[in-house]
Amino acid sequence: MKKRTIIIIVVAALVIAGVTYGLVSARQGQSANDDDLQTFEIAYGPLSAVVDETGEVYADQSAMLVWETTGIVREVTVEMGDEVKTDQILTNLTDTSLPQSIYLAQQELISAERALEDLYEGAPVAAANAQLAVANARDALDGSEYRLAINQPGQRAAPEEYKAAKARVYITQKAMQSRQQAFNNASGKMNKAKSQIELTNAINQYQQAIWYKNWLEVGADEIEMPIFEGNVAVSLANLEAAEREYDRIKDGPDPDDITMAEARISAAQAALDIVSITAPFDGVITSVEVLPGDLVSPGTVAFRIDNLDYLLVDVGVSEVDINQIKVGQPVTLVFDAVLGKEYQGEVVEVSPVGVQQQGLVSFEVTIEVIDADVDVRPGLTAAVSIVVRQVENALLVPNRSVRWVRGEQVVYMATDPDNVITEKLKMVPVTLGASSDEFSEVLDGDLAVGDLVVINPPSVNLFEEMEPGQGPPPGFDH
Repeated sequence: MKKRTIIIIVVAALVIAGVTYGLVSARQGQSANDDDLQTFEIAYGPLSAVVDETGEVYADQSAMLVWETTGIVREVTVEMGDEVKTDQILTNLTDTSLPQSIYLAQQELISAERALEDLYEGAPVAAANAQLAVANARDALDGSEYRLAINQPGQRAAPEEYKAAKARVYITQKAMQSRQQAFNNASGKMNKAKSQIELTNAINQYQQAIWYKNWLEVGADEIEMPIFEGNVAVSLANLEAAEREYDRIKDGPDPDDITMAEARISAAQAALDIVSITAPFDGVITSVEVLPGDLVSPGTVAFRIDNLDYLLVDVGVSEVDINQIKVGQPVTLVFDAVLGKEYQGEVVEVSPVGVQQQGLVSFEVTIEVIDADVDVRPGLTAAVSIVVRQVENALLVPNRSVRWVRGEQVVYMATDPDNVITEKLKMVPVTLGASSDEFSEVLDGDLAVGDLVVINPPSVNLFEEMEPGQGPPPGFDH
């Protein structure tokens, strides 16, 4: 039950209990009460309308750190109260106590890292081989197209061409032998690949020269022509396939292969990381549950860590007040554990959905403690006052002076400041606006600055003016 509701119930109970006594003794005590009347001089001043609630301090980031494997604790590098950074190692296990799965993870990590390294290192060689395949396919296509072209009707060469063909065979043979020698003497992957390309080109040129010389000697018949045409089609398909493969790997390893290798590394590393506990975020160690030499198992609690730089308080606000609460409103907080000090806060979140508990609907409101110091800790109970309205220059009356008479709010004004007695009190109806714990804003009423209102008018005035069975409406706070 909220503080304000308790106050209302207590006040209502006192009024009900005092009705009988007041009716009997009010007139008898009137003359004595005149000397005890207290007044307040009305004036303008600032007013903060607030909603008061209570809640508990907690850290925005908080985590219980537990072990995920079995083993014996080797060392604990932090103590309670230490500030730690993200990924800082807090404790670890001895190597001899680790389960077999950890050693298998180590082997898998080495294997996965080597596979990734091979992908990157082998990429230039794979690209060179793919480029060589493209060159070979293009030469094969050129040769097929050449054979098809020269075997067309009327394309036979003169005797001088035959002599030139024989000379070309000799020249290409010498070139092929020279490229073969260079390939045999080449060292290193890149030089070997380059020599291979040059040797292959030389072999193709020699073979073309041989074929052309033989063709001049023998010639092609009508059965060979469809074969030449088929060879052109096959060579073209081979060239297109080689070009596609080269385009795929010319810029480096296959991205899918890289992704798979990196996933293997991540999985193996995650399995190895459980032999130690690290800080998941910047914070303060608020609990230490482990010591060197402890035998731990999955689920064993090791530490609690909290980010004390960002402290919050959740309070439940009733449905009567929730529409006054907005994000960004200022809040004042006091703690029973921190005497004589007031802290500042701000509303950072208002729940859009209410929760019903014991017949009452409340909405969760989250407040950030802006100027928290070392005295403010998670778990402390906070009394919060949310400033829902700020009036800089309001005509103020004390809440204690306000009464309900015949369904309207009134105050009693002293008509004779030098002789404040019951017979000289004037009942003044008022319309009130914003209110705090002590004062209310007067929006309308026959009051002016300097008027004296009675804070504790005798009960007889209330009972004489109020009709039977009439009282303050439900929810009245004053």
